[in-house]
Amino acid sequence: MKRIQLEGNTKKFTIIDGLYLLVIALFSGVCYELFYRMCIRFNDKYRSDFEWYINLPTSEYKEKHRLIGWALDLMYRNGIEVKGMVVMFAVTIACIILVNYAYISFFTKDISKNRTARELFSGIMLFIGPIYVPVIHEYYYRWSFQSFAWHSPTQQEMILFSIISVICFVKLYENSEDTIAWKWWIATAITVFLSTFSKPAFAIDLMLATVVLFLMDLFVRNGEKLSSKFVKRFLMGLSLVPSAIYLLIIVKYNFNGEDELQQASVNFTIEHLKKYPNLGAAIVCGLAFSIVVWLANTNLLKEKRYRTIIVIFVIGVLQWSVLREGGVRERHGNFAWGRQVACYLLTLTSIAIAINNWNEKDFLKDKALIRKLYFALLGFLLILHVGSQLRYFYMICRGHSYLC
Repeated sequence: MKRIQLEGNTKKFTIIDGLYLLVIALFSGVCYELFYRMCIRFNDKYRSDFEWYINLPTSEYKEKHRLIGWALDLMYRNGIEVKGMVVMFAVTIACIILVNYAYISFFTKDISKNRTARELFSGIMLFIGPIYVPVIHEYYYRWSFQSFAWHSPTQQEMILFSIISVICFVKLYENSEDTIAWKWWIATAITVFLSTFSKPAFAIDLMLATVVLFLMDLFVRNGEKLSSKFVKRFLMGLSLVPSAIYLLIIVKYNFNGEDELQQASVNFTIEHLKKYPNLGAAIVCGLAFSIVVWLANTNLLKEKRYRTIIVIFVIGVLQWSVLREGGVRERHGNFAWGRQVACYLLTLTSIAIAINNWNEKDFLKDKALIRKLYFALLGFLLILHVGSQLRYFYMICRGHSYLC
């Protein structure tokens, strides 16, 4: 029997692990069919962004300054047609599930336990979106606060690399008390750049969050000299410079006004929030599971890794709240992606925290009834989240627009 070595614990590769990989493969096949239909607008249905991107290699807007434009153009020039291109999109979903597993494991305190649970939730995570309440919500996706972007290959790519980059950044950040771990510095620089190359929204979250985290650290008294703290944080921040330079380049490219798509602007405004129907309900229904978990675990904010996630989340929501594109890009909603990926990371972290709570016998030890109610509530909310999103996924698989 093949064995997997995990921090001193020898784990067997079990039948459940094999089934996990099989389910990922089968689900990737379902996504392949869905994305292919979206690409060709099968029966004039399946509205999405896939149709736009799959036609990039033959359009005047090559978008080689973005990962998807570069990749699709490369495939097209090597004779790979639509079905071959769609394989890349389906593989991306499989990779997201596997990276979800790695992320949950990274935030799980005892990885010798609950491997099956981590595998299960790595897939379920794609469906922990807004709870649909008919009397409140008119749509499943439109006006929601968090939902997986089945319609957008660039959003999917950004999520993939953002998850990896958070792991790398947190490892770099946590080790910075002693020294700069250069392997994590390099990993952070590469993965954040790939996320930015896919879509810049998460990079904006992380860059601003890094500034906030570093300022918080500089004013914490721990006996270390201020100059030493500053140098370490400065060196850490340099890992984001390649992404920052690229971000400036694409801003200049996208907003130079030379053609129709570039006649746009970035505005500071909150007017769009006033038009948001039931914003409070959208937040609660989108993040119900996470809200309960974090309210029960406020003590975790003392730890750098959890504080990082909260700061990224706040910055992501602020980015969406006060920034909006104008002109021809007004309806693209690109700054909303910063909120979406921040919510995704918050929820993914919440899953790991809930697993830790389950494993920790001291968690609410003297409040047995409250402990039972806590996990019962989490289970109930998961059913509502996943049930709503499975219904939404079924609808788009049947040809409904992603905006339904």
